[in-house]
Parts: sequence; structure tokens; C-alpha cells
Amino acid sequence: MAAFNLAVILEEGKLVPEDNARAARFYRLAVERGNVDAMVNLGLMLETGEGVTKDSSAARAIFRKAAAEGDAFAERKFAELSGGSNFETAMLDKTSRIK
Repeated sequence: MAAFNLAVILEEGKLVPEDNARAARFYRLAVERGNVDAMVNLGLMLETGEGVTKDSSAARAIFRKAAAEGDAFAERKFAELSGGSNFETAMLDKTSRIK
């Protein structure tokens, strides 16, 4: 949880100067520890290229991982990055690959 909290502080730049690259590194640590919120935040950073190299494929994969943990926002982002228009098809794709 500490890695996630530090990442948020760095990303928001409220207590320390904003540093999205460092925030991404701490989000990765939190993701390795199974933090779903970190998965979502890192997925957004990967999708937009904020603090990291833009990588839609990696963003999709991390949103899929968070969706598998039950995060509704990640489910929507995964569907969007999977083609966007057919949510049910994207969710079926997600569940078939997670097993």
C-alpha cells in the first residue's frame, strides 16, 4: 500500500513536485503486490503516455488484470481498448484469456 500511496503523491504533485515517471515506477511496484487501484492508474498512464511510453497493448493487458479482480472501471477501459463498441464481446475475450 505504501508504494501506491507514494505513487499517488508523486502523480498529483501536491506534497512534492509532480513526477509521473517516478509515480509509474511505484505503481508498478504496487501492481506486483496485487494492488488493483495501482493497476488502473498505471493502465491509464500507459494508455495516455503520461510518465511512460504510450503502450495501448500493455494498458489493455493491465486493465484486463484489474477487470479480472472485479474493477468495473477497468472492465470498461478493457472493453474500450478491445474495440469499444461491444462490451459483452470484450468481456468474453477477457474471461477466456484469464484462465
